[in-house]
Amino acid sequence: MINSADHSEREHDEWSASSTERNVTCAGAIALNSRVKTPEKESEAAAWGTACHQLSEKCFKTGKDADEYIGTVEKTKQRKIEVDEEVAETTQMYVDYVRNRLAEYKKHAGPNGAPAVVHHEQRFSLAALKGPFPAGGTGDTVMYFPVWKLIEIVDLKGGRGLVEAAGSYQLRSYALGAMLTNQGLNIEKVRTTIVQPRAAHKDGRIRSETLDVADLVEWTADLVAAMRRSKQACDEFDTMPFAAWSAKWLTPGKCKFCPSEGSCPALEQRALDAVGVWFDDLDKPQISNSPANDTPEKLAETLDLLDMIQDWISARRAFAHQQAEAGVVIPNYILVPKQGREKWKDEDGVEAKVKQACALLSVDKYLNPAKLKTPKQIRKALGKKENLVAGLSVTPSEGTNLVRADKTTRQAVPSAVDKFFNIETE
Repeated sequence: MINSADHSEREHDEWSASSTERNVTCAGAIALNSRVKTPEKESEAAAWGTACHQLSEKCFKTGKDADEYIGTVEKTKQRKIEVDEEVAETTQMYVDYVRNRLAEYKKHAGPNGAPAVVHHEQRFSLAALKGPFPAGGTGDTVMYFPVWKLIEIVDLKGGRGLVEAAGSYQLRSYALGAMLTNQGLNIEKVRTTIVQPRAAHKDGRIRSETLDVADLVEWTADLVAAMRRSKQACDEFDTMPFAAWSAKWLTPGKCKFCPSEGSCPALEQRALDAVGVWFDDLDKPQISNSPANDTPEKLAETLDLLDMIQDWISARRAFAHQQAEAGVVIPNYILVPKQGREKWKDEDGVEAKVKQACALLSVDKYLNPAKLKTPKQIRKALGKKENLVAGLSVTPSEGTNLVRADKTTRQAVPSAVDKFFNIETE
């Protein structure tokens, strides 16, 4: 069962499941965000993720695979995303997981076992907690397995930023919401699963956390306590000097996608401290520079902070852009039109004119040849004859990436020192 229209049409509660981790970490986030008056703009990354969700809904409705939609377009709030191989592969991993779990349960339950119940895009409310904010969210897929006495919530993450399943406040909020929405079920355990196809995690691209219902109920008490802290921060916003309020209630750490990310004073100070920025007597920014910064330990410490710094820089630029578009004059900066790329207004009309005016012009002079489909698409089309193209494809790897050792499943490449000793011993 699919309970919503487009994924892009979701409305968010003041305390949404997706913002829970941020609100728990930073009690002042809701109060600060309520004062942010900037037009909502959909990023390319957000639209890309929305397109994957919308495509998955089509797959669940029709029973088709995602690659059958390659070349089509998904319309989101403000963008159009063409379904390419990466969109299809990301979507398919999620669709396959859901289908496989249902097949696994059906096989285990047997012909006489109670069938699984499935909801896609199921909206839920946490109003039963009687918290101080409207709270709720939407579960991508909610499955109830009666024989297992288990309810499972599956969440598709289209981004590359690693998301943990264990201890996730967002996923536990989904689990709680699913239980409250689907009352009367015989449930002993709750399982939350993240499907994140584009992020290589040490626990795999699909990872889960399973909790006893009693443990989830105990966690709920912590959630309500966090809501009350946020309410206190809201109540004190207009009664304290802003600097004192910020110091008390703003805690940077889970700032990604926060509407105030580009204007939060606490995050700005943390970012400046992280890169060692200080201001001289002429109020000009300076960056500290010392040999201590070159030690491996200092480099590791800095690398751990770079994502936060880069996110803040991007958010700060976006905030300045929004302010300028809203009419705020920023000294020494102006809005200019983006440079576009020339394109045809009517491709069919152009082709017809060329054919009519240039009868002797060969087709290859104005039409690009058809493009060979990807290895995965051709293997799927060949089915049992996929061995016909065995060995004809390659997945090249050029250069290296520097990543945290505990955040990847890839093997480390030999270092320059290792290579030197290998040469010496040969």
